[in-house]
Amino acid sequence: MKKILFYALAATTLALTSCKKNVLETPSAADNAIHIVASIASQARAPQLANDGSGSFSQGDKMSLFLTEDDANNQSVDYEYGSGILTWGSLGLADSNAKITLAACYPQQDRIQNGEFEFNTLTASDKDLLLAPAQSVTAGTSEAVYLNFNHALHRLDLTFTPGESYTSEDLESLSISLNAKTTCVVDGLQGKIKGVKRETGTYTANNTKASFYLVPQSTAGITLKISIGNDTKSLTLDKLLEQLGSAQPELNGSKRCTLTLKVSREGITVEGGSINAWGNQVTADGEVIIG
Repeated sequence: MKKILFYALAATTLALTSCKKNVLETPSAADNAIHIVASIASQARAPQLANDGSGSFSQGDKMSLFLTEDDANNQSVDYEYGSGILTWGSLGLADSNAKITLAACYPQQDRIQNGEFEFNTLTASDKDLLLAPAQSVTAGTSEAVYLNFNHALHRLDLTFTPGESYTSEDLESLSISLNAKTTCVVDGLQGKIKGVKRETGTYTANNTKASFYLVPQSTAGITLKISIGNDTKSLTLDKLLEQLGSAQPELNGSKRCTLTLKVSREGITVEGGSINAWGNQVTADGEVIIG
């Protein structure tokens, strides 16, 4: 696995990093600059995003590109969107007109081995992992290469409101802890999650509104603990969704679950909720008391 780092030093200068650092001369017209256009399907981070998470990248956003010429020849490229200069000639392909596959991920990764990397949603600074699946491209083409990114993770959005015996002021001391699996293994060459590791961790928030990016996993293994002062309530996500009338045994990538929970000393009432693909898929509304 070769790793090449591209970035613009000036309008006509490139720096190339693999095992050692070389400064390349200004690319000639024959090198054919690669024109990349990237978009984001429903649900994402903050380049340019609509309410459903769809959008596009902004100049300077850094991503990793994965190029495969054949089983024995692949490389990863760190690319700065709208600023970096990347040419076909600089890739060192055996066949200048070869059919290659191109995939990508955002945010940029720096610990890639054999085209794979681990992504930990608990420790990552940019938690919304975006993946563009592998597509076939003819090397040397002057046509734009369109990368369509999808949200790889599941997003859980929670909103808490006061029920009987609690006031809005009481909820200012509300704290949330959520125990779940944290890490997935990504096949960057294919642009998809390959598997999920067993390790779990605890996500926390101290607000009446919280969002968690989670790797795909069983809802039965996710425990939510809500604390207000000395009162603490625990529940598992699968039981919560079952009582909503929308049982979900698994949290799937590219989807979002949105729940509004009314908290009282007698229990937690689900005021309404939806599960959607950062676009509409399944909706669930109702009131459920969780003992």
